Amino acid sequence: MIRELKTKPDFGRIIERFEAWWHGELVDRPPVSLWIKPSRPFHGPVSRHHTQRERWLDAEFAVNSAIAGMEQNDYLGDSFPVFWPNIGPEITATLFGCELDFSETTSWSHPVINEAEEWNRILKMQPDFNNPYWQAVEQMTDLAIELCDNRFIVGMTDLHGSYDILAALRDPQRLCMDLLDCPELVRRAGEHVAQGYVESFNRSYKKVSAAGFGSTTWCSTYHSGPAYVPSCDFWCMVSPEIARKMIFPTLQLEIEPLERSIFHLDGPDALRHLDLMLELPQLDAVQWVYGAGHGCAAEWMPIYRRIRQAGKSLQLIAHDAADALAVLKQLGPKGLWITIQTPFPSAAEANAFLKQVSQIK
Repeated sequence: MIRELKTKPDFGRIIERFEAWWHGELVDRPPVSLWIKPSRPFHGPVSRHHTQRERWLDAEFAVNSAIAGMEQNDYLGDSFPVFWPNIGPEITATLFGCELDFSETTSWSHPVINEAEEWNRILKMQPDFNNPYWQAVEQMTDLAIELCDNRFIVGMTDLHGSYDILAALRDPQRLCMDLLDCPELVRRAGEHVAQGYVESFNRSYKKVSAAGFGSTTWCSTYHSGPAYVPSCDFWCMVSPEIARKMIFPTLQLEIEPLERSIFHLDGPDALRHLDLMLELPQLDAVQWVYGAGHGCAAEWMPIYRRIRQAGKSLQLIAHDAADALAVLKQLGPKGLWITIQTPFPSAAEANAFLKQVSQIK
């Protein structure tokens, strides 16, 4: 496995810090992901595409644009250059028949289940990895591996699982009604698409690991073996009882093939399921995203303490250096991965922050 990059000679040390973090431990300091304002101009390709769809599915354009973006940046702390193929958050729904529309910054799917009894059709389907969207993801991955030249890590795409797939196939509100009208049919569909999710992860991991990479994605942690970011945005719409009975078993299924996992818990409405999520026996860590308009990280200390008391490591997403230090001083450094949202104006200021972090024991 790769332990050194031309752009990040100390990448092996980053792997060691993250490996300690996964176990709630510490090497010398917590892993710190931070960014500096780009110090070099962008020299990437200019889009000549006629439609957004053409641009998003153009593997050569996507990879070369990403490489040009990486060349603008300096990577300090435990940040590292990574390309991960991205055509939006509902790529796994395309494996079961969804089409995607594209805007400048994102994509969205169209439901394909119009009546509840059509879940029976989904139960007969196997994931279609030959669809144009998944093929674009694999083309991007292959090209990035080809062009990498040990300059950056190639990661995996944004995979959403079980009930997020069902919500894309059906529509979230209609899926809620189906949970009441035909719960057993929905339960079976959830388990079926969760198995498709696992297949999509295994397929993605096999490709990057064969090239010498470990696991990373949009969530820029790292592990030398199979690791990912389980999640369920849909469960914000259901009760704790439904979440436990219907969704929890599919999350267990999706985590099973992983050596390391960090759960993406998104938004205050998801907190009703915090305790249930913490019961996942194979879960190593939690990414709590409180979201814009919900204060700063330091205002969520009770949530962080519940996560750490449950024996899970934590990704602290802080607004700035002062916000991060306020939490670090209260929680201590063990089991904490610090991510700073606001870019530092200079390398000197970023390095000064890293020194402060190292001094807190």
